[in-house]
Amino acid sequence: MARLSFLILWLFLVQEGPSNSAPQTQGPPQESTRYLNTLESLFDADQAYRSAEFFTRFWRIGGGPEFDTCVKFIETELTQLGFQQGQKRGNTKHYFVQEDMPRQKVWIPQDAVLSLEMPERRVLHSYAQTPLLLCRNSFPTDRIAPLVHVEGGDSESDYDQAHVDGSIVLCDAPAAGAYRIAMSKGALGVISSHVPPHNVPDQHPDLIAEGSIPYDTTKKSFGLQISRRTAEELLTMMSYQQVKVRIEIQTSFALAPIKTLVAELPGTSKQDERVVLVAHLDHYKPGANDNASGSATLLEILRSLSKGIEEGDLERPARTLTFLWVDEYQGTGFWMRSHQEALDKVQAAFVLDMVGGDPEKTGGVFRVERMPDPSAIWFRYPDQHSGWGAGSWDRAKLFGSYLNDFYLSIVRERSQTSGWKTTHNVWEGGSDHDPFLWKGVPAILSWHFPDFAYHSSMDVIDNISPAEMKNAGMSVAASAMMLAVGSEETARQVLNTVVEASTLRMKSLEELALIELADGQVQGGEMLATVKKQEKEIIQAWSTWYRQAIESAGTIPAGEVSPEFSALVKKQAEEHQQRFENLVTALGL
Repeated sequence: MARLSFLILWLFLVQEGPSNSAPQTQGPPQESTRYLNTLESLFDADQAYRSAEFFTRFWRIGGGPEFDTCVKFIETELTQLGFQQGQKRGNTKHYFVQEDMPRQKVWIPQDAVLSLEMPERRVLHSYAQTPLLLCRNSFPTDRIAPLVHVEGGDSESDYDQAHVDGSIVLCDAPAAGAYRIAMSKGALGVISSHVPPHNVPDQHPDLIAEGSIPYDTTKKSFGLQISRRTAEELLTMMSYQQVKVRIEIQTSFALAPIKTLVAELPGTSKQDERVVLVAHLDHYKPGANDNASGSATLLEILRSLSKGIEEGDLERPARTLTFLWVDEYQGTGFWMRSHQEALDKVQAAFVLDMVGGDPEKTGGVFRVERMPDPSAIWFRYPDQHSGWGAGSWDRAKLFGSYLNDFYLSIVRERSQTSGWKTTHNVWEGGSDHDPFLWKGVPAILSWHFPDFAYHSSMDVIDNISPAEMKNAGMSVAASAMMLAVGSEETARQVLNTVVEASTLRMKSLEELALIELADGQVQGGEMLATVKKQEKEIIQAWSTWYRQAIESAGTIPAGEVSPEFSALVKKQAEEHQQRFENLVTALGL
């Protein structure tokens, strides 16, 4: 539907730059200030950075030996912190490793070398220098073959003028798509120079992007990824002479269990209720921001909270704090299926994915990705996307929660005291918050994007900022502890935050509705009727969502809820409902 030009410009500006824009509340809650001040001295940013550096030494494929090495590293850290092994109950902090079998064999990379064989002999790329040279699911090989250039490479028509039988295809399409067609034409394998636009290849000609090929037990072939600079060099050679390359690959496949590491700080009075914190441990090597930073930050959150509780700086939580290091999506699903009773009582989930990127080096600002609200259905001012892309959410499965505005208020407070640059975006999906949301559990994502190093050879430890890890870690830790302790004071502050946010949202809805109605009035007739119907639908959706969010604040107290607070929640929900009904009437909808 049409927008006035100034609104289009405003939307563009909002999407382009870092922001702490509406919906926001004013004034940091006293409880969060206390937790953040305490965590300031507990959270060791340098220790978190050292853990991240360790993880970047390995290609962390779930079920693979290097993934297991990182799990063992965390186990050792937990043991040193006094965690006992096993699924214990009572007040003992503990950890255990859950093992689940995957559906297919696990790919294990070991080594690879791409060498020029003719017109001269020299190494072009090696796994030792750049592990992302290897496409996932490549089989072992050692062969010399001519190189044939196919422009594009993932379309049948790209091969009309190219004879690739018995050759290796050099293309600039994604390796997975090119592999399927090239192999059907008799090719021996593919070498791709594909680099997605978000990696800004013109500025980073030596960057190698992550790639994969289908798991093919018939052809048992390979795929390699190379840089733009190497591809251009090869194309120059091929323009006037034949070029041969040698491919040496050492990989294997094994049917091995995928490990999920679970650590818990047990609750006291509400031990069966949980606040869950998640980071995926798997990824390519080095995978520093994605997601060595999240896994390391999660470990440091656990260390900080454990130490703070033991030393008496933090009270023991009423609810259990559960920490998960997972194989992305798959490991989270494994834990859910094995702990259905626990899942049913999860109050909220905090997901840490790509939380350590240095904005000055990668261009990616820290973001909170909100759980789905009506903006995931109707995207409009003052909301923004990350550049990742819009997700698809079923309107019928929207449910309101205090979590968005509560966590944003904590992040905002930290940013106000530290100068931390932050923003937030509507739900887009793509990390371990999704499985929780699909189950109806409030879940929120902390991350950085856009990031030119994303899924590439340049996602290195030098691009990680200890300060970013600390800011994100403290914000998540404070939020999780407040919910786990579950004081009525916290609940009251969260309720105020949500009510203020709903009021700000109503104001923006009113402003947009007036613009749309004026536009519809100009066009008249059926267009005006359509505009009225849509604006009413959007306003009512937000009204329902925020009413549920206000009511959900009543679930925060872990102890007995006072009659006064229960009455306050009911009163705020009713007043909210009346404000939105008045808005619909005032707008003539």
